[in-house]
Parts: sequence; C-alpha cells; structure tokens
Amino acid sequence: MDIVRNAFNLWARRDPQTTTTSDSASSEMPRRDSTPTPANPNPNPNPNPNPIPISSSPLSSVHTSSSSATPTLTAVSSSSPNDSRRVGTNHPAHRDDNAPPQYHRPRGLPPELKEHCRVYLEEALRTSPISSICSLYPPSPSVSFPLYAPLYVMVHLLTLLIIISTARQAIFLLDSLLSTRPDNPQHPAYCPPPSQISLLCSIIVHPDFTTRPKEPDWPQISLLSLAYLRDLLAVFGPINAGFKESVLFATNATSDHLLDLDSHLAHHHDGSPDADDRGLVRLSPRHGNDSVWQRGRDFFSVVGWAFNCSVLYPERWQWWSRWLEFMLDLLEKDLEERHRLDTENGSDDMPLLRSSILASYITQRSGRTADVIMWTMKALFADGDTSSTSVFQEVWHREHRSKSQQQRTANKRKRDKINIDKGEYGGYLDDESVHSSQASEPPTPQKKRTKSVEAGEEVLEMAYIETIPLRQRLFSLVSYLCYSLHDASLIDFSTLYKKFELRIKELPLPIFSSFINNSTSALRVDQQIEMLQGVLFLFMPPGALSPRKVDRVRFEQGGISPAILERCFLPYPANTIEVEDNVKMSLLLENLLMIVWRHGETDEGFSENLVEAVSKGIEARRDKINKKKTRGRGKGFSDSELEARTALESSDDRLVWVAEAIAQSIEAGGDEDAMEEDEEEEGS
Repeated sequence: MDIVRNAFNLWARRDPQTTTTSDSASSEMPRRDSTPTPANPNPNPNPNPNPIPISSSPLSSVHTSSSSATPTLTAVSSSSPNDSRRVGTNHPAHRDDNAPPQYHRPRGLPPELKEHCRVYLEEALRTSPISSICSLYPPSPSVSFPLYAPLYVMVHLLTLLIIISTARQAIFLLDSLLSTRPDNPQHPAYCPPPSQISLLCSIIVHPDFTTRPKEPDWPQISLLSLAYLRDLLAVFGPINAGFKESVLFATNATSDHLLDLDSHLAHHHDGSPDADDRGLVRLSPRHGNDSVWQRGRDFFSVVGWAFNCSVLYPERWQWWSRWLEFMLDLLEKDLEERHRLDTENGSDDMPLLRSSILASYITQRSGRTADVIMWTMKALFADGDTSSTSVFQEVWHREHRSKSQQQRTANKRKRDKINIDKGEYGGYLDDESVHSSQASEPPTPQKKRTKSVEAGEEVLEMAYIETIPLRQRLFSLVSYLCYSLHDASLIDFSTLYKKFELRIKELPLPIFSSFINNSTSALRVDQQIEMLQGVLFLFMPPGALSPRKVDRVRFEQGGISPAILERCFLPYPANTIEVEDNVKMSLLLENLLMIVWRHGETDEGFSENLVEAVSKGIEARRDKINKKKTRGRGKGFSDSELEARTALESSDDRLVWVAEAIAQSIEAGGDEDAMEEDEEEEGS
C-alpha cells in the first residue's frame, strides 16, 4: 500500500542525508522530500476510497475522476490541468480536456481607440473603458459583411448607453460582443495594452472604487473589472495578454510609497511614450499613478497587508480577497503555461519559468533582504497582530477608513460651532487629517477585529481560517517554482518547507486543526503528506522507532506506508507534557491515517495490530499530559487547558473509530477472499 511509490521519487533531492546507506543513521528521524506542486483552488473534500489517478498538471491537485491510469500520486508533468473555471476558446464538443489551452494571439488596439480608452481610464468614467475594450473582440472571419456591420452599430449604441449611464444594458451588450470573438485561436483578437490592464487590476481593490466610492455604482466597476480580467486571462492567456508587464511592482519606493516607473520604462524601451505598440506607457492622472503596483512595496508586502485586513478590517478584506484570488489564478496560469512551453522546447534550464511573474516577485524581494524565505513566511502567516502590522502596512493612505467614517467626520465639522476669537475651531484642529503627514506610521484601527479579551479569540480564528486556502495556494506556487528551478532558485526548497512547518507548529490549536485538515486542504495530497509528516517529526519523542528500520527503501523515497504508521508514529506521545502539543500530534496522526486509508494502494494494507497501536498511543498521550501539574492548589486547569483536553478526547475517539473501520474492512475483505476460494473449490 505504498501511496507514494512513483510520486515521491524526487523527494530525495530535498535532503541528501535521507539517501545515506550507513547503519549509524538508522536511529535518526531524517526529513523527507516531496514534489511541490501548486494546488487546485477547489479541492474535492469528499472521501475517495479509490486510489489516486495520475494528475494532469504540475499545477493542479490530484484528480479523483475514474481513470485507467496507474493509481499513484504524481510528480511533475507538462499537461495542463482540467480546470473547470477556464473559459474555453474552442467549442466544448471539439475540445480535448487534457489538451493544453489554445490562447488567442493578441492584436494591439488602434491608436485612436487606445487613447480613447486611456482617457476613460484616467478620468474613471463609469464603465466606459471596460465596455469599449470588450467591444473590440472581432467576429469570426466567416461572418459576412452584412452581418458584420451591425456589430459596429452595437459598439456605437454601447458607447451611447454608457454615456447615459444605463449600466445594465451596457453590460448585456458587453457580454454579447465578447461572445463574438473568433473560434479559431490563431485569429488575433484585440487586447488592451499592459498599462490599461494594470489599472484595471488596481480598480479591483482601490478604496475609491470599493470601500469609499465617490459614486454609488463605482463598486460595480470594480466587479466588472474583475470579471473582464478573468475573461481576458482565459482568452489570451497570461503571456499573450502581457500580464507580466501589467502586474510588476516598481523597484524604487519612497517613504510615502510613491514609486517612479521612468527608470523601469527606460530600461526596457527607448523612453518614448510610443516605444511599445501594446501601449506600455505610464498613465498620468491620479488613478494611473495611484495603482497598487506603485503604492505597494512588493508583492509579498501587499499579500501581508491583505491578510492583516482579513483580521483587522473585514470591509477591506472582502475586496482584497477578490484581488488576491485573481492574482493566485494568474500566477498559477503563468507558471503552468511557462512550464509547458519550456517542456515542449526541451529547455532543461527552464528559461521561461525563470522569467515568470512569481519569479520576478521573488527576485525583487531578494534584492531588499538576504532572507527572502523569512519575508515570505511573514506574509503567508500575517494575522493582524502588532508584529504583522508593523511590517505590512497599508498600501493606500488610510485605506481602512470607509466612506461612512469620512462622512461622520465631515458632518461633525458642519455641526461644531466655529468662533476663532473664543478659540472654538469646530474640531478642525482635533481631526486626524491634521496629522496626515504621519503616513509612515501604522494605521489606527477604527472598526476592526481584535485579539483583545473583550472581543475574544473566536473572531480571530474565524477570520484566519477563512484565509487558509489562499495561504496554502500561495505556498504551493512558491514551492513548485523553487523545486522546478533547482539551483537557479533564490529560495532553497528544503529550507522553505522547514520554515513552513515550523510556522504551522506554532499556530493556535483551532487554526492548526483547520490548517492540517486533509478534507478541506488546498494542497495536493502528496503535499499534505509531506507537510503532515514534517510537522509530526517536530513532535516525535527521541526514543521513537525510526521509519528507516521498518521500511528503509520506502522511507528514503519519501514514502509512507501502513507499517510505518503503525510502528513509528501511532504508538507514541508528543515530546512535551503540554496538552496542546499532544493534541496537535493526535490531529496529525488522525489526518495521516485518513489519507493512507482513502488514497492508498491496494497491494499492501494495515495489519491486525492497527487498533492496538492506536490504543497504545492514546494511553501514552494521556499519561504524558497527566504529568503536568496544575497551577496552584485547588485552582485546577486553565480554560485553555480544559479546551485542549476536550479536543484531545475528541481526536482520540475519531482515531479509534477510523482504526476500527479499517479493521472491519480488512475482515470483510478476508471473508470475501475466503468465499471466492470456496466457490472455486466447489466449481472444481
């Protein structure tokens, strides 16, 4: 029942010591290496008793659909994932789901229309720029001119509808025009320039369009921008659409986060506004110069601030979450496409993958600090506490303030009496806008989720748990990139996993439980096994039996088997007397046992000693925590300890239930084999 016979054959690269053949290493508990593949954003949480078929992509989670493929986990492949969210460019009846995506070739906008859209974007004029761009997808070449002419009538009608602000009709026509793009991907379609794509990406989360809009319908512009960008990504792909040029952060930041792109443009072009026929020019008015790419220090700084908002500012988080999810989709598609092209070209050094968007983000961060892994981990686990808010600050000045708060401040000024002779200034000198020069200080929360005693930790836990899939997806992308680039990566793959596991180990118990939950994880199954085992080793006592002594070959390949679980993990307590540590260890064992049972191969099963091993470990952990003395005479256990003990009892019950269910399935399988043998004897 080796669930990683073929999938984890690349793990040995992570720690060369795991491949040693010396007998002296048998008593150690070395780490193992896994194939780090980014996760599917929508994993299937339902139990699957069947073995895992081969995945179709290095960036997709393991598929659970029926297949004749070998029932193993997989290493890196070059096929594209079967992503149901992709907007296909061919008719479904004629498209192979396992074939790589066929993206349209881009065609630059005509100069007049490009300037027209630029002005619309700069002036933030309702939905005009989005609709004007979408209307340019041409019909199929097979359409005759009499049918083609009404399209231009629709375009002019759309412009008229936008001008008179009838948004519903404009959106309807927008969808109609978008559907007229050619079926043949080789036929080019109009694509907006990177500068305008960049601004649309900022509109998704800019406070002027979201939490404090100047017009009631401006939040709708944000949602329309997001929908359009998703369609743009699906039709043209990340490379053809020029997303890399659109979402790169400027490299030089001043103290007030205002960035200068002139040096960046001069490096790639001749410095003239028309150097790039796609329109990679700097937008001049406020929203063009106030984008997230100019305000943010780097990608991981923005991610850290977004995760801070998930705890502190829920109104901001509802928009940051949309932006972050789109960015993860973009990064995933970008890695997937570049990996596919490098594989097709036979490039061992992966030049396209090395120039990916995510690699550019890591390179930019590595130029600012020697420990890019530490910065990445801080962003991944930002939770709104003091240390996180001091490192990851707001992107826009006082962006956490909503429109209602600004209105209350304005109304207060109107109501207060002003009499300069008597020193009554109507609250103007008391308003925080007087001190707006202190932009470098962390923002003072207004309505926020706190970790205070009054609010309790429950709100923090709920807010954090909501972000776990996004955190896991980002880690999957980084780990995949680092593994694929080998020595060319700026982040050491083994160190990345070790730091990740150390951070998980220190999470509060409720968050820890959700983070390692195999049924809701956004990680691939092989990644889950690596993470669970890596964290489990941090809790194992020194005298535990080494997996090397049980199954040396399998362990050195990074695999796990029922025998290793039964003899090396299940019977032991944690290496401390802390109740929380023993609960975490029990949860890790519980999830590992479920994964092996659900997704394991059928050539090897658990032994009859499984229930005994589970019971032995439960008793050992109970004895371990009972050694801890209570605080003071008669005070008993603290509330947190009582909650942890309750969680341990629940985990023990689930472990026993799973072990007994496995034992019953083994007995049922034995009875079926015996019946088949009897039938064969009777037939003979």
